[in-house]
Amino acid sequence: MKFKAIPGAVPELLLLNASDDVVERIDLSKMNRDECNNLLASRGFYKKASEDEEVPEEFKEGPYRPREEL
Repeated sequence: MKFKAIPGAVPELLLLNASDDVVERIDLSKMNRDECNNLLASRGFYKKASEDEEVPEEFKEGPYRPREEL
């Protein structure tokens, strides 16, 4: 996950496939930080507790899809 600020652009989350094609765009403009974090967690992304923490192996590859249990 990388954050790239583009001045004047609407904040969007772009979900890419293995070929770097955009498969989904999600408007983040009305979401706060907690809502963005919850969205990513619901899609199966792992949030590290610190920058130095290793990402568990099961989170390193997609597919990232909505999780049923959340």
